[in-house]
Amino acid sequence: MKILQMLPALELGGTERGVVDLARAMKKEGHETVVISSGGTLVAELQRMGIPHYGLPVHQKSLTGLLLVEEIVKIIQRERIDIIHARSRVPAWLGWLAARKTGIPFMTTCHGNYSVHPLSFVMGWGKRVIVASHAIGRRMIDEFGVPPDRIRLIPRGADLSQFTFSLERFKTKRDLFRIVLIGRFSPNKGQVEFLKAVHLLRSRLTHFEVLIVGSEGKGRHRYTDLMKNTIRQFGLESCVKILPPTRDVVGLLASSDLLVLASLLPEPFGRVIIEAGAVGTPVAATWLGGVVDIIDHDVNGLLFPPRNIPAMAEAMFEILTDRAKAKRFAVALRKKVEAQFNLQQMVRKTLEVYQEVRKKKKILVFKLGAMGDLVLIVPSLRMIRSRFPDAVITLCVDKKLAPLLANCPYLDDMILVDRKKLSNLFYLLKTARRIRREGFDISVDLHNNKWTHLLAYLGGAVQRFGFARGRWGGLLNRPDRTFEIGDAPVRHQFRILSKLGIQEFDDTLELWPTPEGLEKARQMMTALLPRERTRIIGFVMGSSPKWPSKRWPAGHYQELGKRLLEKHDARIVLIGSPDEAPLGEAFHHFGEEKVLDLIGKTGLEDLPSIFKQLHLVVTGDTAPLHVAAAMNVPTLALFGPTDARRHLPPGKRVAVLSHHLACQPCYEGVCKEKDPLACLTHISVDEVFDNCQRLLASWTSAEMESTLKVLP
Repeated sequence: MKILQMLPALELGGTERGVVDLARAMKKEGHETVVISSGGTLVAELQRMGIPHYGLPVHQKSLTGLLLVEEIVKIIQRERIDIIHARSRVPAWLGWLAARKTGIPFMTTCHGNYSVHPLSFVMGWGKRVIVASHAIGRRMIDEFGVPPDRIRLIPRGADLSQFTFSLERFKTKRDLFRIVLIGRFSPNKGQVEFLKAVHLLRSRLTHFEVLIVGSEGKGRHRYTDLMKNTIRQFGLESCVKILPPTRDVVGLLASSDLLVLASLLPEPFGRVIIEAGAVGTPVAATWLGGVVDIIDHDVNGLLFPPRNIPAMAEAMFEILTDRAKAKRFAVALRKKVEAQFNLQQMVRKTLEVYQEVRKKKKILVFKLGAMGDLVLIVPSLRMIRSRFPDAVITLCVDKKLAPLLANCPYLDDMILVDRKKLSNLFYLLKTARRIRREGFDISVDLHNNKWTHLLAYLGGAVQRFGFARGRWGGLLNRPDRTFEIGDAPVRHQFRILSKLGIQEFDDTLELWPTPEGLEKARQMMTALLPRERTRIIGFVMGSSPKWPSKRWPAGHYQELGKRLLEKHDARIVLIGSPDEAPLGEAFHHFGEEKVLDLIGKTGLEDLPSIFKQLHLVVTGDTAPLHVAAAMNVPTLALFGPTDARRHLPPGKRVAVLSHHLACQPCYEGVCKEKDPLACLTHISVDEVFDNCQRLLASWTSAEMESTLKVLP
């Protein structure tokens, strides 16, 4: 693997040293690292290891930094990067934008407690979000809405081969104790409060010196001046020294008797505590944040409440005067570091996350509706599952239609939307935020309109596949531009799937009725008093309200029903939506034992079970046609204004009748010809009846018997 690490700079902080340690360890494991930062002291160390470093001003909090994205994209392509790993907010924004352009997986590590600000949320957008402590993980979940399943807890680890553990400091009486505080100079780090505690300590203990190591940052000195004034105010000049950052943190700790962390706000972790434990230096620290993951109070160190200056002074006094306890703390902390905070463990867990990011894909499939189209995507879902057997596959679907695929074995989850509300900007953004939280690697747009293109883009899907239609198609970064080329529906979808590396085509439709649903449907059919040779025939007379032009005349259905009842021991089941109820009234005179009127009386989830009870279905080009094909029921489809070559569902038992008049296909919901609905009225009852007889004759006794039984 080749990992791109992005961070603001490579100075002597804990984050920066951690990146260098990780790069060194990964190289030993046979993996490669590339680093982008604004430069710093540790660049030379990377160069000595042969690790490429690109110096870019990725630390600047300015809109001009966006100009760096194209340069970062070029680096990603030149170095053939597998994963982008960002470790701070500004580099994260640049890395995330570059990931969007290149389709490379993006992940983050949260090294701090970020303010809840719009610019901070990018730290939670990684496919995986590594946190160094439980405190940071809890904050990312609670304040930034990161799903817990995307959080990975990996404490920072020390390369113990670089640390010599020694208890020599506890064997002889010390003439002068050394107390050290290491960290960035900031009010949040509590250096001034620490100095006040030192003042209290001096009233009880005199033989000690204090080293405060760090800096405020280039061009900043206000807090440093405050520290110096505090030293003068309390007369601490003789025992307190302020030193600049040092590369020899290990040597400094090894020569000290006590490390103090005086932070006023929760520390995200506390790498310097790990290093102190590695060399045997006791620790006293503030009781909050990631520190409590390392220090167990009065077991391997002492903790004190933040801002409690007397408690801090007491903790320092106890460790410096009770050397047996201090030694016990040092030994216990070293053991904990060896067990939980070693570099090998950090590297192993980080590599596991990298492998997970690369191999375990999260795929979002868009198909908002309509019902028939939803049935037609099942083969595509099956092909995606076959190509990505370990992926988490989620379907974004209209909540009204979701029950139809509730039992689909190729899906892990669904995101339910109200597609009528997507034109509302607030609802659109809310839905996109819901999608973004999942961290999808791939989106497969089988709906292909502006709303689904927008949701894929705003939802942060890294690779966005689909048909590019119009200007909104520009939001796809893996587009297919052949939408207008006609084809059978599943083959049309397959043109998108082929871009995912799917090569084997299979257009078999299927749906999954439940045993409970099948029993319910069988009970419905008992009203028809079916005998062994009874043929149960479904009529779907209606269509979408927008497509009255798809309806074969109701009078034709009535005549067809009369002939089937006279010729065969047949029963008729009427299927449709509530607004089509008037279409069934003309059949009531046949008698309840001959006709079962289910128009408007069944739910979407009932349809597969009902069709499973039928021997034949007669329908127009409407959604139940696809359900019938999926249930492998002999089906006669009557096509008028639409082209059967593009819309007929696949299936060995699906037959089509269409006269191919000059006006066909017109794709008009309302017929505009002088001879109204000629495309359908010219399909005679005689030819429909003849085709029905042919399809009914295809049934064997075994097939009829199995249809009328409830499947286990």
